[in-house]
Amino acid sequence: MTQETPFTFTCNGDRLIGMLHAPESPARIGLLILVGGPQYRVGACRQYVHLARAAADKGIAAMRFDYRGVGDSEGDYPGFQNVGPDIDAAIATFMDRVPNLEGIVLWGLCEGASAILLDGVKNPNVKAIVLANPWVNTAETQAKAYLKHYYGSRFLDPEIWKRLMRGDINILKSLTGIMGLVAKTFGKAPESAASKPYPQRMAEGFEQFKGQTLLIMSERDLVAREFEDVTRAAPEWQAFRESTAVTRADIAGSDHTFSKDEWRSEVAAATGGFILSLAKGIAPHG
Repeated sequence: MTQETPFTFTCNGDRLIGMLHAPESPARIGLLILVGGPQYRVGACRQYVHLARAAADKGIAAMRFDYRGVGDSEGDYPGFQNVGPDIDAAIATFMDRVPNLEGIVLWGLCEGASAILLDGVKNPNVKAIVLANPWVNTAETQAKAYLKHYYGSRFLDPEIWKRLMRGDINILKSLTGIMGLVAKTFGKAPESAASKPYPQRMAEGFEQFKGQTLLIMSERDLVAREFEDVTRAAPEWQAFRESTAVTRADIAGSDHTFSKDEWRSEVAAATGGFILSLAKGIAPHG
């Protein structure tokens, strides 16, 4: 039987809200769910509730929580690039509340995945990570993604050409939008060495991490396609491209937040299987 227990803990003097999903005999690796952006612990379409309960049903203790300034937690939201203290406080609290835990798997969607690579992987208790549709968006990468995956596919759609011939589409407005994206793609000034863009710092975080990674990608999501494009082309992501420690799970037909039950179930199954494979051979406490 799983117990679901709400509780509070502190981070830099602010009181944060957490929810623990604890099975009777938890495995020695727990699942800590990080929200994407300024979103609270339930998640879009109750994704995080579903994920935590599915993990607990498999014997994996799970915790979800609100960052500072989000949901029911006190303080000011520091932004996904600065939630390292929140993650560290949550890990310490999780391991204190489930004493048999020997390690943590961090799970993050979108900006939550980015926060994992920026800060979460620095915590020595993190043994593995799950990255779902990681956010690497900049003005340049967003423009490239739209040109390649949105406009590129639309130009091949016969229905679009029919609408164009009927005058249903404002060609001048469309061309203006496309030229604006081209300008963003090729007109970006180089970054200074002193201010590395956060996607580059994410790549550095991955390179320093020694654990296993599960990458979960939605089929119908520009954020996922943007991540693919960046990691395929950028030299700083070479370690990620060549790593044998990365396992990928593609969720066919799914949108960014896995909004259907079947997609959420696939995500939960992939996550649970990944964690249990890590814990294989480690008997749970009775």
